Amino acid sequence: MGEYLRLLTTNDQEIPLATLQRAVPFCAVWPIDNPDGSGSPQLAIGPEPNSSGRIWAIVERDEVGEGTLGADEVAEFRESLQLGGPPSAVLWLHDYLGRVRAIYAIHLRPDTIQDDPDAIRAIGMIREALRGVVGGIMEYDDFGFTNESGRVIWLIPRVTPEGKLDVARLDESTGEWISDSLNLSDSARLSEFLSGRTSA
Repeated sequence: MGEYLRLLTTNDQEIPLATLQRAVPFCAVWPIDNPDGSGSPQLAIGPEPNSSGRIWAIVERDEVGEGTLGADEVAEFRESLQLGGPPSAVLWLHDYLGRVRAIYAIHLRPDTIQDDPDAIRAIGMIREALRGVVGGIMEYDDFGFTNESGRVIWLIPRVTPEGKLDVARLDESTGEWISDSLNLSDSARLSEFLSGRTSA
């Protein structure tokens, strides 16, 4: 999995800083200047306020509209959908991405994360706090997308997959998601998931 987690939402509501600070009372969330000098301030997540050398992750919000960097990013996501599967999720995601109005990108800093046992928990709680306010789907850098319930629905085939995932498959006759679990080391089941086939 890459160094970015992204929440893509059709809701253009901005989330108050205090909401995220309340979500992780055991650490700190504070604003920092955008390094390119433009756009909204970024948010840093770390063990204590203004601890610039120990930042675990940085959160940035990009609007999606005509001529924005967010729109360019969404266009790239839509173009990449054919690299993975299953096909039903490709169609669903293509439609959903066309309605996205904001992207919250969480840039992980692995070197500082590994030094603190609270880091992963804090980042996960911030992610869920964001999703709790504006909804949306998650994109895991160079890996896959979830649906609005947080289950993985689309994957890029991996050369050496491992681990287990909570996944969902779209029932195209009803439009409902069918929940399942997927062992990435089971090559037959992984192939079935990516192709959209189901076991007899």
